[in-house]
Amino acid sequence: MKHVVVADSIGVMLNASGRKMGNLGSAFALGVASHAVMDLAEPDYTVNWFDSYYLGQAAPFLGFQVGGIVFVLRMVFAETRGNPRGFRLRMAAIVGAVIPDVIDGVYAIFNPHAWYSGQLLFPWHNRTWQVNPMSMWATSALTLLLLVLRYLSGHVLIFLRGTWIRLANLFSRIRIAWPWKP
Repeated sequence: MKHVVVADSIGVMLNASGRKMGNLGSAFALGVASHAVMDLAEPDYTVNWFDSYYLGQAAPFLGFQVGGIVFVLRMVFAETRGNPRGFRLRMAAIVGAVIPDVIDGVYAIFNPHAWYSGQLLFPWHNRTWQVNPMSMWATSALTLLLLVLRYLSGHVLIFLRGTWIRLANLFSRIRIAWPWKP
């Protein structure tokens, strides 16, 4: 899900950047690039789809991931009403960020030996060089942090700005009578 959150942010930035940079091809390419960078920097927890025991252990994690993706897509639909360009850019970036996992997932279904050997199609999914992939809990915590930063940061900043303005107005009305003359 962290790929979806970051890709949504990329789509928002491309939409705000103007017509030259904001096109569907660049949104899709930046989505794929963000996926590669995140997987190279810190590999996510990987669910073993071929072992029912591990799949059962990961059920809460998978529920959190699916729920988060539904939340992000709901936000995309809600925030882009009346802005078809913004919707297309955000969805192109999201599809670009998710497609490497979909392609390697389908490849692993037809070639389970590739899954177990860690030799998938995209080089950043090659597990033979990954030293310490994140745990399920670390992946969930990072995903939650990205969700909060992406969707609540604007509200927090607006709240802090309003609080600062109210405090400044309050202090500007206070008159202090000094016992000495300056």
